[in-house]
Amino acid sequence: MQCPHHGGELVSDGAVFVCQAGCRFPSPQPGVIDLLGDVATPTSDHYSLQWGAEIDFASFYREQRAHLTSMTSRQMGWPALIDRIRQRAGADPVRLYDAACGYGGLFMDLFEAPPPPGLRYVGADIHEALGAIARPPGVGPDRAQFVRWDISNVLPTAMRFDVIICRAAIHHTPDPYRTFQSLAARLAPGGTLAITAYAKKSPMREATDDALRAAVVPLPPREALAIARQFTSLGKDLQASDAVVEITHDLPLLRIKAGRYGIQEFVYNHFMKCWFNDRFGDRYSDVVNFDWYHPPFAFRYDLHELERWFAESGIDVVDTDTTPAQHYLEGRRPL
Repeated sequence: MQCPHHGGELVSDGAVFVCQAGCRFPSPQPGVIDLLGDVATPTSDHYSLQWGAEIDFASFYREQRAHLTSMTSRQMGWPALIDRIRQRAGADPVRLYDAACGYGGLFMDLFEAPPPPGLRYVGADIHEALGAIARPPGVGPDRAQFVRWDISNVLPTAMRFDVIICRAAIHHTPDPYRTFQSLAARLAPGGTLAITAYAKKSPMREATDDALRAAVVPLPPREALAIARQFTSLGKDLQASDAVVEITHDLPLLRIKAGRYGIQEFVYNHFMKCWFNDRFGDRYSDVVNFDWYHPPFAFRYDLHELERWFAESGIDVVDTDTTPAQHYLEGRRPL
């Protein structure tokens, strides 16, 4: 890793990393570098709580991973991509950049036993809980490094990565297109770049979500997390209803397709986010709603808008998938 101010290589000096010009960057744990120091933003404050030890979403994910099919890491192209990376890294070197690595969910998936010997991992995120991410046995700082960094900016390293992944995070940055360009700047020729980004919803849900976010975003993180229980409770109560809504014709302006919907599904997809899942329970369903209503930025896109990002960066889209919540795009840079 390089100094973000002077560009020189950083050298470990115990609990800090230093550059030739004298800049010092703390290392709260072996294999963790904090390049932001005292810099704090509403986004970093939010995710320091959401992914930190107090909520401990990482332990929940480790214990329930095989059953969490509702999570984006278990949907769309992610499982197949992770399998391909692991297979390739079983025989060849693979340099991977996990942009906005969060609580370490994809890190856990990538290094699931037996960890592929050729994989070299760099995870970056803006929050202050990177040191709490548990490492699998045998995956030391020589194989996996975590960097506190704002992924909106180009990662300060001379390295070019064979794979760059950014799962369910680019929409939380102030300028997602600029963030995409920053990621693309570190992609090696022949490399793969995969993202998921929020999909645009019906106009009713877009309006409701924006109005509710306007009320929740300014709140301190813990207060917003407490309020998230109201969305969880509504989703839970709606799920308990056997009511069915039947839409007899497609309603294109409203983005509603003809069909039969459970009442919670209908409200959730078309009018407001009120997420609940039995496997998550109230506590971790709160986290999902907190993750939607409180982060300062939550941009939404149509698929063609995201495809244009790849084209303008000279990256060929090789796979796409869409759920009501998000779009998945996987691209490859020509050799």
